[in-house]
Formats: sequence, structure tokens, C-alpha cells
Amino acid sequence: MKKTLYINKLKPPTEKIKMEVNLEDALDLAGVILTAPFWGRAADSLGRKPVLLCSAAASGVLGFAASVMPNLVTFALCKLAASLFLSCPSSLGWAYASEMLPQKRRDLALLIMNGFLTTSSTLSPLLAWGILPFDWTQIGIQVHPWRFLTAAYALPLLLVAVWLTQAKESPKFLMTKGKQQEALTVLGHIYARNHGAPVDAYPVTALKKSNGKSDHASEEGSSCELAPIRRSETACALLRPPHLKWLALTGFLMFGLFSLLNGLFLFAPDTINKVMQGSGEEEGTICIIMNQAVNETVSPDCVDSISQDTFIIMAVTTVVYGLAVMAVSLIPISKKTLLVGMYFCVGTNCLLSGLLKNRTVAGIMMSALQITALGIGPLTAYAVQLFPTTLRGTAVGAVLMFGRLGSVVGANAAGALLAAACAAAFYGFAALLFLCAALSLLLPGNRSAPSEVQSEAET
Repeated sequence: MKKTLYINKLKPPTEKIKMEVNLEDALDLAGVILTAPFWGRAADSLGRKPVLLCSAAASGVLGFAASVMPNLVTFALCKLAASLFLSCPSSLGWAYASEMLPQKRRDLALLIMNGFLTTSSTLSPLLAWGILPFDWTQIGIQVHPWRFLTAAYALPLLLVAVWLTQAKESPKFLMTKGKQQEALTVLGHIYARNHGAPVDAYPVTALKKSNGKSDHASEEGSSCELAPIRRSETACALLRPPHLKWLALTGFLMFGLFSLLNGLFLFAPDTINKVMQGSGEEEGTICIIMNQAVNETVSPDCVDSISQDTFIIMAVTTVVYGLAVMAVSLIPISKKTLLVGMYFCVGTNCLLSGLLKNRTVAGIMMSALQITALGIGPLTAYAVQLFPTTLRGTAVGAVLMFGRLGSVVGANAAGALLAAACAAAFYGFAALLFLCAALSLLLPGNRSAPSEVQSEAET
């Protein structure tokens, strides 16, 4: 199922911008939005490993099943069913990884994960580029290429499920359930792998909860994260102080991030394609050039082709910016500084994209909007830091659910704004990013984490 974006330019005042939504992406978003909080709560109740294992395996199997469905209806049903399970590994993986690490290394690990995630996003178009154009009949296979692509996209989930069969449960989750001995066994396994020593060489023989200050626990909601879950502490606790303010703040910041990343940036390939194909004599901003006669079409048929040069430009810039995200993630700066700087810089790029008259520079700046992905790691790290272990899976799932909602709202808003007032699209999204930069100042700075179980012994 090839993703096709196009801008159908009609003569004013009936000018419209249309987007052919990839059915697969739409169903994935629907499933993720509907089920994200429920999977988080299941993980907080049943454990990280079993929920991750079951959801990844189910999503992978259903994804493979979709590739062999005989018609669109059965394909859509399989993709929708797969997306209902997909929200779990896409959100819970962050919480699971963070709980396998000591506090002092947690933020860096999540930032590195985000860098790998951004860099690996180039695999999706590269797989499509390698699979879709290939003539499979040359090797005697009479199957549509999109079926192979659908199966290729499902394969990583099955590989993750196989790996999870050998993974260990989160020791922090085990401690919340009062299973100190099982948590100690997991920590011994981590120590053995890190030091190349036998498990019985682990010097720690017992675990105990630290005596954190109760006042601080009530304010931040994280000092008591190793305490057994109270019966009254359900997912509804996120909607009460002190958790509500952090959920609202991180949720809105994630909403703004994804509304640009999967909104305005979604139109970047086609926009850059039209701008770069214009004649050299044309001058003006992106919006002016796109309204030139060469970019207008009076035919009701929409042209969905995209030049190979534009595709290469987007692929190269994705790799470059992905590596840049990875490099910045390794710089020892606080999450708060990183978020404020990212929102401000991308907001400036968004504003300049609509103002500059040099088409090459404007195109590069518009492609730089994908740097917004740099904020996923810090925001997820905040979701891990600000909520206790007993609510962490639910909280991370809810925060990322706001991000998926931002994807839907941002894509529709970008299309509507580009159709009605092209320049307003760039100004509006830039204003949203500047607002997010200001709100990021309300996040807590780096501080000493509450006492918790150490994931490995000092030697």
C-alpha cells in the first residue's frame, strides 16, 4: 500500500489541497489512540514482559495475515485488529527500558533510544523503495508487491516477540508487587551480563525500600514508586492532583510535537517536489511558487507522482537529521534545556520556511521540521520520571496517545490551512511550537531522583 501525497492545485477561488490518506496508517492511528491507556493499565497490573510479549506477537501475526487477505475489507479488518495491539509496544517499551536501568543512566538511555528510533525511520521508505518497484514476476512470483511490503513491516514485531521470550521482568515492577526475591534474581542476571560473571557472584543479597520523605512523595508522585500498589490507586489517579498537572503538560507538549511531525511535515515531500520542479525564473516564497501556473492543474485527475530527486533529498535529509538527533541526544544537557531549544529552533525553521524566497534554503528548512522527533525521548523520560511505577505504564501510554491525537489533528489542520491560507499554515504551526517552548519551562529541572532499587552493584 504505497503512501501517496499530492496537492491538487485548482484555479482560485476553488483551490484545494487534498491528501490521499494511506489506509494502513489511518487504521494504525485509530487503533493506537483507542487502546493506548488500556494497555498501559494492563502493564501496571500484570507486568511489563507478558503484556509486551503478547501484544507484539499478536500485532505481528495479524500484520502478516493482512498481507494475504483476499480483499480490501478483510485487509482493513486485519490491520485494524493489529493496530489495537500495536499501541502497547510503541509506548510501553519506553517504560520497560527505563525500569531496567539505574536512575542516573535512565535519561541518557531514553534519548539514545529516541535517536535510534529517528534514524531507523529511514528503513520504512527504503524498504518501500526496494520492494514496490521490483518486478517480482521476473523470479516467478505472481504476487502484488504491497503484500511483501506489508509482511516486511510486520516482521520486526515478531522478532521482538521472540526476543521477549528471553527477556526479564522489570525489577521495579516486581518490587511494587512485593516480589523482592524475584527482583533480586533479575538484578543478578543484569549484573552477570554486564560483568561477565556468574549470577551467584552478585554481591547484593537482599533488597529493601528506602525511607523517602512522604511530603515529597505526595508532591512529585515518584518517591513511593517502590511501594506496593494501593487498592484505591487506579488509572483514575492520573486525573487527580498531583498527577493531573503533569499529565496535562506533557500530553499537550507531545500533542504539539506530533501535530507538526505528522502534520505539516507530512506535506513536505510534495511541497518540496513542486517547489523544486518550478522554473528557475520563479521567485518568491514556497506559497507563491506553489501558486504559479506551472503548479496549477485544471484536470480533475490528481497527479500523485514524485520525482526521484525529491525522494532522494528526503531520504538523505532524514538520515542526516536522524544522525543529528542521535548526536544531540549524547550531549550532556538537561531534558528541559533540550526541549526548550528544540521547540524554539524548529519553530524558527517553520517560520522561515514560509518567509524565505530562496527555494533551496526554504526546502532544506522545511525538511528540518523532522528534527521535532528529538523531543520524543525527553518527553517520554519526563513521563517516566513524573509518575510512580504503579501508574507509569498507563501514564506513558496516555501521553503518547495525546501525541497520536496530535497526528490526526495536525494532518487535517495542515491540509485545511494550506488550502485556505498557505502562509498561515507556517505561521500557525510556528506559533504552536513557540507556545510549547514556553510551556516546557514549567517542567521540573534535573534533580536527584528518589531512592530506588539499584540495577547493579558498584565494584
